[in-house]
Amino acid sequence: MSLNPRHYDVRELRSLAGGTRATADGAPRERPLRLPNRNRAEQAARSAAFTEILLRQRNLRKVTDGERPYLTAVPSSPAAEHEIADWLGYLVDVGGHLRSRDALSYYAEIGWITPAVAKTLTRRLPGYEPPRHDRPFTPADHRISLVSLVRLVSCASEHP
Repeated sequence: MSLNPRHYDVRELRSLAGGTRATADGAPRERPLRLPNRNRAEQAARSAAFTEILLRQRNLRKVTDGERPYLTAVPSSPAAEHEIADWLGYLVDVGGHLRSRDALSYYAEIGWITPAVAKTLTRRLPGYEPPRHDRPFTPADHRISLVSLVRLVSCASEHP
């Protein structure tokens, strides 16, 4: 005698398969799909609207489409120094000194920063401790860098 699943209640089959959870009224319900695990910084950086909101919120500088490089000089305000320290610390912590240097060169190549800014920031990299386990940069890491650059541009606009 074989078992025929058609003779069973669908809810009973789901509960046997472990695919449901009971709600407060005892009725089973499907498990929700699991979202990928992302930290808050990555979620914010993933949103293209985040950089736009940041620019509009600060309302300090009008940026037109295609205006590059975004950062033409390293600002010297205390807020800018803090942002630079956080950003370079993040780069070194994720990718180590060599990859961070390469990332800054890449940002100069694609026009996010000028070569002079890349050179200035590269000179600061040895001041950061190398991570125990570095990894290649992901697109999300580059988006975080772009957000940091936008913040630096706004610092430069605050203090001409």
